[in-house]
Amino acid sequence: MLVGRPSAAVISELPSFQSSFERLLARAPGPVFPRARALYLQKYPLEGDSQGDFRTFLLEEDIQESPAGAVRIRALALAVVAWGQPCFDAVAATAYLERRWGLRPHDLQEVEGASWFREGGAYGRFGTTAVYERAAPTSLLSSSADPVPPAADPGSGE
Repeated sequence: MLVGRPSAAVISELPSFQSSFERLLARAPGPVFPRARALYLQKYPLEGDSQGDFRTFLLEEDIQESPAGAVRIRALALAVVAWGQPCFDAVAATAYLERRWGLRPHDLQEVEGASWFREGGAYGRFGTTAVYERAAPTSLLSSSADPVPPAADPGSGE
């Protein structure tokens, strides 16, 4: 008896917009290195190692840091780049954003007279909700606010 086989391979589900946004920012240089961070965000798209016609980049961000070191980064604007193309097709870019990320930006506007970083292509900007949060860094050393003092060093004689 023959068992039916699927006629097409199942393609693994692509990462969501939010998870790709978080992955990008988790790898980016920290806000204390603004120049390195800007270069990183201009070079690496949310798609990772994408080879497609469009790529999505974080264009503007709002960074808030607490005194304890926790960081919240909110996307203010993103760029969709027509990779390697001198012209920007807003209809094709909108279709790409919906197909790839499930986004339907109503404010997508071509940035006229500009090419993306290192002549990457014509691009448009849009806004969407995206937030990345990182808790305060932990330390192996106790702080003075720790409720329990660290154990004495076994070799200290205490």
